[in-house]
Amino acid sequence: MQRMQQLRSPSPPPALPGGLSAAGLPQPQMLPRQKPLPRPAAPLLKRSLTTGRIEITILLLPGFPLYELAALCDTFGIANNRARRTVFTWQLLSSDGLPVTCSLGMPVQPARAIGGNTCPDNIVLLGGGAAIADRKLLAWLRYAAARHSHILASGHAVALLAEAGLLDGKSCTAPASLQDSLSETWPDLDLRDRLYVAHDRRLTCAGNKALIDFALACTAEALDERSTREIADALNHDRLRPGTESQHLSAGALRGIQNQTVLRALEIIDAHLAEPVSTDELAGRVGICPRQLQRLFKRCFGAAPSQFAMQRRMQRARQLLHQTQMSITEVGIALGFVSLSHFSRCYMRAFGRQPRQDRLRLICD
Repeated sequence: MQRMQQLRSPSPPPALPGGLSAAGLPQPQMLPRQKPLPRPAAPLLKRSLTTGRIEITILLLPGFPLYELAALCDTFGIANNRARRTVFTWQLLSSDGLPVTCSLGMPVQPARAIGGNTCPDNIVLLGGGAAIADRKLLAWLRYAAARHSHILASGHAVALLAEAGLLDGKSCTAPASLQDSLSETWPDLDLRDRLYVAHDRRLTCAGNKALIDFALACTAEALDERSTREIADALNHDRLRPGTESQHLSAGALRGIQNQTVLRALEIIDAHLAEPVSTDELAGRVGICPRQLQRLFKRCFGAAPSQFAMQRRMQRARQLLHQTQMSITEVGIALGFVSLSHFSRCYMRAFGRQPRQDRLRLICD
């Protein structure tokens, strides 16, 4: 029996010097092991049943970032070159067929306007802060969604999907600078801190560099992982980031801090801005004594843990004042201040002006 198994399972030919096998053929070079790319349950973009290609309709909205359009087209163009065939095709549309001004003030001419009897397989919405949804555009998006189009909204264009009601009951993401405003306008929106989110056929992306991560994930589905890494290298994109990765760099990462105790303390501080943790409790939760924690924070930030926590609260307060319509009192309450006067004094100490003055200055600018 053992003899039969040995006959059925011959061992591979031994390797010879010079990279040759016993059969005289070159041995394949072993690539370094890398973490495989996570794959979603369903394809991110739909492949055409007639052409076999991934056909993308890019809808340009006023103020769209030119970088995002170039990044998307470059990624898919390089993928076509690597595959030596047309895998991805794309066309540019606008709501009315007229040129659309990008974020740099330059007009870009689309191929045509939206509408017609055909419904695109894949729609990508690129828009800036000036993107305005009209009835025709919202109706077209709802029509496409009803006919199972895959719709990706990048950056500020996420607001259009929310306004069209296409994110109801869906998980989604948006640029960090937009999330507070979206949550205020649509309180039931299931916003996540992610680079991109795919929920059924609704896709949302934080925009900018995260759009390259999304495009590379699409090439990984259409081609293979090795080709995708070569495409990323051609784009000088140093790392393939999964969509589940956070948009935010922690305060420690921004300062190049690698001490795990300090990084853990920063996570706790940021998670409790509305209910600040005392220095003693913070030290106990990271497993060191308060005096040692004080020394670590002084060395890393030049401030005590309580002072650093107050800085983070004020930064968050300023973000809410600038990016939402919350009243000053509501912002103070959201960050755990029971007294408006105390909140105003802390804000004045941090930024040199009262919260009301800071908001008015932003409006005037």
